[in-house]
Amino acid sequence: MDKSYHEEGPYQHIAWNQPAIMQQYKLSTYINLLIENGFTIERVIEDVSLTEEDVQRHANRWYSYEKARAVPAAFIIKCRKL
Repeated sequence: MDKSYHEEGPYQHIAWNQPAIMQQYKLSTYINLLIENGFTIERVIEDVSLTEEDVQRHANRWYSYEKARAVPAAFIIKCRKL
């Protein structure tokens, strides 16, 4: 991890043998946009659950167990529009 969590916006990432434009936003940015657009947030989930097979399969790759323990790669926001 060589970029701060607080730096939002697009950045170029070398992946899959070709450059890719990635987007980085803080969790608060997503949540605040939902609130501003009339959604009620019911639940936020950012748990990491990896099987031993997952840990072995992703060893020495971009998405590793060590990274997942430090920063979840995904989150789920359950919300409802009023």
